[in-house]
Amino acid sequence: MTTGLDNLPEPAELHARLSERRPLDWGDPIPSKAEIAAAYGSGAAVQSLTLLARAAQVERALTDDLVASIWDDASPHQLESRLKSPQSLARKIRKMADTEFNTQPIEDVVRYTIVMPDPDDLVPGAVGAHDSLAGRGWKISGAVHSYADGSRYKGLHLFLQHLGERVEVQLHSNESIAVKTATTPMYVVERDPSQPRGRRTEARNAAIALSAQMRQPAGIDGLDSLGGVPVEVRVYGRGGRQPAGRGRGTGPSPTEQPPASQSIDNNRKSGMAR
Repeated sequence: MTTGLDNLPEPAELHARLSERRPLDWGDPIPSKAEIAAAYGSGAAVQSLTLLARAAQVERALTDDLVASIWDDASPHQLESRLKSPQSLARKIRKMADTEFNTQPIEDVVRYTIVMPDPDDLVPGAVGAHDSLAGRGWKISGAVHSYADGSRYKGLHLFLQHLGERVEVQLHSNESIAVKTATTPMYVVERDPSQPRGRRTEARNAAIALSAQMRQPAGIDGLDSLGGVPVEVRVYGRGGRQPAGRGRGTGPSPTEQPPASQSIDNNRKSGMAR
């Protein structure tokens, strides 16, 4: 066994423990820790499984809190994707290595999505979810929305901490989650360096065009802060992440969905994080 992995659980064992109360999608078959180490390096595999083993100790309490914070007309979306898979997390860790993001904490090991019925429910639903979680001891560290002209992806993300874990909560309406689902194949093409440049540009422009048809949620343009932290506005699709409106703020970066070309993770469905 690769040095450093011996005292860490096999992904299948960790998955079985985490699935006792609620289903969890880590793909089928779930790769072994040796396979993850072979694909992404032993360091990334060790860090991935260490983070997930730690999160597993409090995941049930976090998920119970999250579900209890959702108002009556809203619902959790793809709760089976609430923890990043070990192979996806290892891939992200390797991708971040030797970049400016290498020393930053990973915000989406644990992640949730809440879906509201209508776009105009988004802001009050986000405020209500935050206030409910804050009442349970959660602390918000950042917030980002991308309801800006020219953005290929539009959503509202909160970054919180509780029980020693960093948690990303995405908030969507039925409309925005449908557009996100429709644009995911376009996003995969856009992010795939093996695709011709023209095809990647076409995919990005098609996603921007679909997102442009979405209704602007009531109150989103005036959402300057939430829970005492600035709400950052970002534009996705203009050659990368760009701040818009009020500038960068202090929140962490929303997660990006990786291209579907990674060999041991391509049997897992798209999941929640963008």
